[in-house]
Amino acid sequence: MKRLLPFKKWLAVFLFLFNTLAFSKELPNILELKYDLTQNGESLGTVIEKFMIDEQGNYHIESITKGAGLYALFGDRVLMSEGKITIEGLKPKRFEVHQGSNASKNAIVDFDWDNQILITQYKGSETKENIENKTQDLISYLYQFNYENFDEPIIEFVAATGKKYKKYQFRVVDKKAVLSLGNTSFETTSIQSIAEKDGKPETQIWLSNKLYKLPIRIRYQEKNGSTLEQNLVQTNIDLNAF
Repeated sequence: MKRLLPFKKWLAVFLFLFNTLAFSKELPNILELKYDLTQNGESLGTVIEKFMIDEQGNYHIESITKGAGLYALFGDRVLMSEGKITIEGLKPKRFEVHQGSNASKNAIVDFDWDNQILITQYKGSETKENIENKTQDLISYLYQFNYENFDEPIIEFVAATGKKYKKYQFRVVDKKAVLSLGNTSFETTSIQSIAEKDGKPETQIWLSNKLYKLPIRIRYQEKNGSTLEQNLVQTNIDLNAF
């Protein structure tokens, strides 16, 4: 005869599942996003992302940044993440960074969840470090927001960038920020990183409030003082549905 879990444990499990499901919607099997990329308001190129989930619940994300004009000479920057979709969201298994034909900037990160170890290969060396639950990577964390509880004042997790293992903390600024891009208006949740550069948030993100919590605009503050911004210009689904 199987032993039943004590009531308190069942309650804890139920509340965890309820909170996770209440603040997320299952992402579609195929998602395609295109962003315009600017630096200090001037065109820098485009970012094209494709997110896919197979029948076994494995996900694959590919993000390609294509430079415009002289920036095209640097080649495409490709980020790739693959792993599983769980009740808590994305659970990366492998993350890769490739910069054109410059192999010295390539990085490969493997997530060994069984042993809680992160293995990074970068510039000919391999490093290992312990990882926490819900650890993300530089591209998966943007899709992980779909599974987070925005009733909490602070959203935090750790992410592997290919160079380092970085803690991200975001403060919810406005849950009904209206963002107009071209002829389309989006109701968004505006969040910003607690970390700052030159007195400005290191990262600001506007997430769609409707169908999925996907980034509509992403703004990065660079070390040299410049501002990078991604604005959504095309998708394969209507993010204003429902």
